Amino acid sequence: MTPSRSFYLAMVLLAIAAWTAPSQWRSIQSLADTWWWPATSGSLILVSAIGFRWMERAKDASPMQFVAAVNGTTALKLFTALGWITAFLVTQEGLKKEFTFSTFAVFLLCTVAFAAFGMKMSAKKENNETNG
Repeated sequence: MTPSRSFYLAMVLLAIAAWTAPSQWRSIQSLADTWWWPATSGSLILVSAIGFRWMERAKDASPMQFVAAVNGTTALKLFTALGWITAFLVTQEGLKKEFTFSTFAVFLLCTVAFAAFGMKMSAKKENNETNG
């Protein structure tokens, strides 16, 4: 399986895990009753997938474009997470810690997957260049 297919499969599995996590853990169970949680975790996963596609396209361009894609995606994920957290903290009364830490966990998992599969993609490209 190619790194890109593996990444998108990982994002689907992460989405399923994120959306079902509140029903599995009592400490964040109340998040399941809000629209905030699926919207936040879904948007982080969507931004990661869009960023990975950007990185795929940039890998065949210049190294600077590849770096811009990686850094740009990281910034987009960061600002997406910060935007959701800020909006939640300003408008909601409860679940502030639960929402904040859960959002950070999804951000972290998206970042780890993005970095891991990005390194696989980069290594595969380097192997193809040295062998071909």
